[in-house]
Amino acid sequence: MDIFYILLIELSIATVIYYIVFFSFIFYWHLVKVSYIIVPFIFAFEFFAAGFFIISIITIIIKFLPYFINLLN
Repeated sequence: MDIFYILLIELSIATVIYYIVFFSFIFYWHLVKVSYIIVPFIFAFEFFAAGFFIISIITIIIKFLPYFINLLN
């Protein structure tokens, strides 16, 4: 498998863990008036977007690292 897909699977697993933790906190914060659907999706989207950009940057660096090393030699 390509490094991008491996990191994307890991990001999906991290997002699921994020949802589990976030919903467990909301369960304990049930006295506070928050939306049970909208707020977690907004936070999870930001979490997933940041993770996706990090994965993309790591993938680009790994793919083009041999090219940059050859330029230095």
